[in-house]
Amino acid sequence: MTKNTKTSMRRFAAKCLWIWGMVMAFVASAEAENKVTIDNFNIKVDEEKTISVYLENSDPMVGLQMDFKLPKGLDFVPNSVQRDEVRLSRSSHSIYMNEVQSSMEDMAKGIKTVRLLIQPNGIYNIAGDRGAVAYFKVRANENMVETSEIVLDNIVGSSSEFEESGNIKGYHLDSYTAHVSPNVGFFYLTEDSICVKNDGSVKKVSLGLRNYTSVRGMEAVLSLPEGLSLDTEANGAPKFEYGERLPQNLSISSSILEDGRTKLVLSGLTSETLKGDTGVVFSFFVKASETFQEVAELSLDEIILSDNAGHGINMEGKLVMKVINSFIAYYTPANDSIQGLRTRYEAAVEKINTEAANVKDSAIVVNAVQEVAVRIEDLQESVNEAYANETLATIYDEVLAPVVEIDTAIVDMVEMVLDYQQKVTANEEAYTRLTADIAAVQAKLDAAKTTIETDYAEVAEQFTADIAALQEDIDSISNEVKDLYDEVKLTAESQIDATAIEAGIEKVLADAKKAHEGSSIAGVKGPEGAELLGIYTVSGKRVAAPLKGQVNIFKYSDGTVKKFYMK
Repeated sequence: MTKNTKTSMRRFAAKCLWIWGMVMAFVASAEAENKVTIDNFNIKVDEEKTISVYLENSDPMVGLQMDFKLPKGLDFVPNSVQRDEVRLSRSSHSIYMNEVQSSMEDMAKGIKTVRLLIQPNGIYNIAGDRGAVAYFKVRANENMVETSEIVLDNIVGSSSEFEESGNIKGYHLDSYTAHVSPNVGFFYLTEDSICVKNDGSVKKVSLGLRNYTSVRGMEAVLSLPEGLSLDTEANGAPKFEYGERLPQNLSISSSILEDGRTKLVLSGLTSETLKGDTGVVFSFFVKASETFQEVAELSLDEIILSDNAGHGINMEGKLVMKVINSFIAYYTPANDSIQGLRTRYEAAVEKINTEAANVKDSAIVVNAVQEVAVRIEDLQESVNEAYANETLATIYDEVLAPVVEIDTAIVDMVEMVLDYQQKVTANEEAYTRLTADIAAVQAKLDAAKTTIETDYAEVAEQFTADIAALQEDIDSISNEVKDLYDEVKLTAESQIDATAIEAGIEKVLADAKKAHEGSSIAGVKGPEGAELLGIYTVSGKRVAAPLKGQVNIFKYSDGTVKKFYMK
């Protein structure tokens, strides 16, 4: 049963190919933007790789046939073909792929031919106009030692339409050649990106290699963006730094291609190979001019590696490094941020000078303004230092973090100064009012003291301590107010409590009067009730009260003078 089934399938496949061949015999040529391609790739010996077959068609197609000519180092994996379910559904198309007879010339070269057939199950177009239509697998054998070609040939597409001649309308597509190379390793750039300054400073770019086989040489094409150039030796040749993997016989040469790119060649006079299997091979140096843009890319492609047998092996893909102009990308925006701070700082100082003129020269304001200025200059110094030592790109956010804090400090500074201005104004007004209140109390005490010393002179000495105590209380309040004033703590609500002092003044007056009235001379009157003006000793010295055991002279308001001897 199995044998019969396989035989039937082979007959069916042969029938499909015969029918397709008959259809193609009547195909008319048509010029259109239709093409079939596959990707270049690398593969290791005994490794299997899936190949995507891409169809880009501007014309609708119902079917497709093509031959793949595989090099001797590559084998088709039977029964590995798969359809792309988006472009080819099972209900609309059948798909078949197998090895067919190669030409005598190809067979002599070890080339094998595999045919892919996509046949419609009715009148169904292949869906879409681009993308993969099928996939198949290949396996590398021991003959995969150098870069070879996979040729897509005899590519024919068919339409559901007919020509006027009655023939099915079809399309002959151009052949296509892809490259397959042994996967002997891969090159890499040690960094994904670098930052350069546009002042001519140089930056090193290192090329590394992970190789699975011995390597004796290589070549690659270097593309540099506008404004970026290679640093050179004194003789004008590009400057290279040789890695530890390179033996002494290997050297690097360079040449400028017609398109301006630079071809790099690593070669030697002997078959000596690179040391080890991984690490930096060599480095070159780049520098940027003032015309270099903010971000660009340098690349290495068309890389060919030479193994110890001298085989040239293509390394598929392109190495790309992002090159960032540190001056434009980081230093300029950093300085813009700092200049923004300076602008806002200057506006804040102007506001202070205008709206807080009374306090702008005070120590607290001067110190606050100076503190913000110092923080801005410290930030500028940090940016300059990071740019100079080429760390600004990596620590940009960290270096610029104080911008927000300084912005907040500027706002807080203005609010503080304006608030301080209000406090100082309130403090001045309160001090003026309170010192006037204190002066009024002082005036009352001074008046009481004068009254006692004048009208109650004979008893005035008894109240000296009371008056001194009251003065001390006034002085205490005055000092307290002055201290609060100096600390700018007086407000519109600030008051002094002189109730006790005023009551004390009234009391000392009352007590002095009472003492006067009870004294031995209080009732001594001059003629017709004249008031006593003063008491003097016989030597003419005025005294506050009669001196005992002496003659005292009393002078009255009507000019009368009397002498009394006080016992």
